[in-house]
Amino acid sequence: MGKYISATEIRDDTVLQRQSNALFSEIDNEVVILSKENSEYYGINKVGTRIWNLLANPISFKNLICKLIEEYDVSKEKCIENTLSYLKILNDKQLIIIKE
Repeated sequence: MGKYISATEIRDDTVLQRQSNALFSEIDNEVVILSKENSEYYGINKVGTRIWNLLANPISFKNLICKLIEEYDVSKEKCIENTLSYLKILNDKQLIIIKE
């Protein structure tokens, strides 16, 4: 398993997964999430929804990036930058688990 780490420590082999206790619903190909931790709702766009769905099972950061690059017209550098920013938000809201 490994210890929990912060989003700023994500490497290629870091394993990510969404929190199992997050309540969410998909509406018109976008997800709305309710965080039990802070009683807030979050609306996620289509790309964010795809990432959320990929995080249903443990996935390495490297594999996550590879899947996103295959599916979207984006450079690897931009994909990494945007995905790390998004993962930081999800982590700050306690919606994902990040493990070494």
